[in-house]
Amino acid sequence: MSEKELEIKFTGAPSALSALPGSPFMDALTRGEGAWERLETRYYDTPEGDLAASGVSLRLREAGGGLVQTVKRKGAAGVVDREEWERPLNNGEAFPALTGASDIDVALSTLADRLRPELRIDVDRWACAFPFRNSRLEIAVDLGVSQAAAEGSRPPAMVGEVELELITGSAEDLFAAAKLLLVNAPLRLSARSKLETAKAAAAGTEAEIPPRRKIDASAGETAGVLLQRALVAAAERMIDIQPAITQARAVEGVHQMRVELRRFRAIERVFRRSLGDETLSRLAGRAKIFARALGPARDWDVFLAETLSAAASHDYAPEGFAALKAKAHGLRAEAWGRAAAIIDGLSFSTFLLELLEAAHAATWARPEENEALAAPVERYARKALDRTWRKTRKTAFEMDRDNLAARHPLRIALKKQRYAVQIFRALYPKDSRKPYMAAMSALQEAFGAVNDAVVAQGLANEAAMGGGERAMRAAGFICGFHAARAEAAAKEIDAAWAAFEEMTPFWRAEDE
Repeated sequence: MSEKELEIKFTGAPSALSALPGSPFMDALTRGEGAWERLETRYYDTPEGDLAASGVSLRLREAGGGLVQTVKRKGAAGVVDREEWERPLNNGEAFPALTGASDIDVALSTLADRLRPELRIDVDRWACAFPFRNSRLEIAVDLGVSQAAAEGSRPPAMVGEVELELITGSAEDLFAAAKLLLVNAPLRLSARSKLETAKAAAAGTEAEIPPRRKIDASAGETAGVLLQRALVAAAERMIDIQPAITQARAVEGVHQMRVELRRFRAIERVFRRSLGDETLSRLAGRAKIFARALGPARDWDVFLAETLSAAASHDYAPEGFAALKAKAHGLRAEAWGRAAAIIDGLSFSTFLLELLEAAHAATWARPEENEALAAPVERYARKALDRTWRKTRKTAFEMDRDNLAARHPLRIALKKQRYAVQIFRALYPKDSRKPYMAAMSALQEAFGAVNDAVVAQGLANEAAMGGGERAMRAAGFICGFHAARAEAAAKEIDAAWAAFEEMTPFWRAEDE
């Protein structure tokens, strides 16, 4: 039988991790207790990575002179919720040993002949169990190194993490302790297991953004279950994106973080009228503030990579464009400094932790707590998508088509509708939804061209300030260039909207 493992992982600089056990904060929290030990662990998988692909890890750890087999799998609440099957292996007992979980045992038995030692992770662990409020928790600090089982196939890599685990008591106490830890130590949340962290470190991909976790939706499930999955996916995605901004300053990092913040806000908006409290609404308000704070960094990235290079290719006022470019790089650096500080700050880490806590609590996923979200997800989806569809059409009807700036509300309404569609799209066959979503994408691209033109004009004028006549001439060229692009894109919008408006939404196709 598996045990539910509820833990929160953190990472940070090696110096911060090594200093944590002896810090005054930790001494006060654990009352001066805690001890170091050595853990030597080997992880197993097939050469093709079958276990990793299914979200399962298999390890052997030396402990007390014997071997302990552990199988882990992520639970419904993702990053904080895991299932664990652990058992000692007696002398001569076959490996892998049965766990008692039929699906896990079938997988292990099927793959047994192909399992190979994949990675070895040796760490020094400091751990301490301690009382906190009405619960008992354990904190562990791991510092060590990972290396491939086959020598020379992968360079050694440093591994470091902090784990805060609930032993007995309430999840509420676990999250409260995690918030206290964030306040008192320079740490950030981690969505990766020790194995995943070791693989990324060895490959040099710690700051790369992994693929987004898919949100599965099946007919017959409740809307509350889908909401929980969507929140977990959003929180994990934002945790995974953090290093791309704070460590690598990757252009795509800011872009993807803004997308995910907007996606979370769309999730909250779609389910808002069915929620029993204001928790997600308050978090959505904070997400909006974070997204706005990242906006300038994203705008300058686009200006330098696309706007300036496209305009400069016309070979007009080259000295003016050089001055614009130099000023824009400085303004971008300032904007990025602010963006990275925000994403690396306590406020954002606390926001992510509270989002995970809301997803884990998931009172709406229980029928006795919330009747509306206990309804079948396909019924909820139809009503939710109809609402966003009607709002988009109403916005278009009220729009002044002769005013370019007045088109912005329709762009926002369409974006909200697209995010809502993405939440529920797994419920519908790909062939039925593809034409409708392709038409939405075409509309958004046209709207995006208009918006980019407006933003580009403002940034060009800002970059030209104080740069003299040549810089102003270059900025004027950019403004004229993008004014023409905006007019052309506006014409595309009219034609694309007329075609889109006549389409039957795919979730209504059965009504035809």
